[in-house]
Amino acid sequence: MLFAVCQNGYPGCHGTIPLKSRLASYINIGLLLLGLSLLVVLLVRLDLAEVKDKLFQAGWYFIPAFAAYVLGLATTTLGWQYFIDPKASRARFRDLFAAFWAGHAINISTPTGSLGEVLKGTLVRDKVKGDELVASLVTLNFLSTVVPLVFTVIGPLLCMLFLDLPLNVMLATLGVALALFIPVTVVFILLRLGVASVLVKILRKLPLVKFKDPEGLLEKARSIDRRIRECYSKRPARFVKGILWLFFVRLTQVAEVWFILLALLPEQGTLWLLLLAVLTQTVSQLLIWVLTFIPGQVGVAEAGSALLFEFLHLDPLVGFSMELIRRIRKILGIAIGLLIGWLVGMRISKEAAAVITEQQCEMDSHPESNS
Repeated sequence: MLFAVCQNGYPGCHGTIPLKSRLASYINIGLLLLGLSLLVVLLVRLDLAEVKDKLFQAGWYFIPAFAAYVLGLATTTLGWQYFIDPKASRARFRDLFAAFWAGHAINISTPTGSLGEVLKGTLVRDKVKGDELVASLVTLNFLSTVVPLVFTVIGPLLCMLFLDLPLNVMLATLGVALALFIPVTVVFILLRLGVASVLVKILRKLPLVKFKDPEGLLEKARSIDRRIRECYSKRPARFVKGILWLFFVRLTQVAEVWFILLALLPEQGTLWLLLLAVLTQTVSQLLIWVLTFIPGQVGVAEAGSALLFEFLHLDPLVGFSMELIRRIRKILGIAIGLLIGWLVGMRISKEAAAVITEQQCEMDSHPESNS
């Protein structure tokens, strides 16, 4: 995320880093086509008529599922707001919510999920101090990985205790989740050591990277590192509240899957479906992390859920249809997020133009000051 911020010329980075090469762009396009091909293969192998029936079967359950998704965005924004030092911010919740939704839309439609972080920062950079903004986004992204990772451990354990499902599937899911704690621990250590300043020092040594003010940039990076460490030490109550909101986000994500499963598997019990939703969301999250290089996890999300349901001795058509419904929700969410980003961007541009015009008028009314 820090690399993406500097790469796109975020305030505080007084230089430029070459953009992705054409080869990288071709690879991204190739991966997207690979995912689409997998999706087409699944559609061909499954009964299209039954898939259509399952999609219509969701019916009105799509509304509470989408509401759970929006609630998740709102509560994530609340977590972000608590990670920001109020002394360095004049951003309101609606400012952060608009920026987060717009950035989220970019992240889930592009590989690696980093360009959206730049957009979030750009949309509120006039309301939050630059180094505090970057520090809060880094903190939010790190904890938005830690909290779901805790749930990916809890989910299989709950299912092993209360559901009669294949033990090998539960153990495999649990094993992958536990393995992911290793890179997360490494990132935590880097954050404590000061990853921003270390990154800047490394970039300065690269032959193709040039900065106009390397010392100033290094000082800015040190300030970001300090603010990341101080997020808990100076504001422990706000920090804990932010984490609690991120835990609530996880519940909204499970709720979204649960509403869809209630529609697709009406013959099953409510509690049973809730636990299945926990497991399904756990596997979906693991796929997102493992296959983050495929834009939007197109094809692999549908294949992953279909395969999971088959392993659980359930109808794979249900898992596939569930992901298609979530894909429709995702497309709708992306469209709304991009619209919000465009509207906010237009407003910021108009405000900036108004300020420039006002300054020009003042200069024209006082020509003697210009001389």
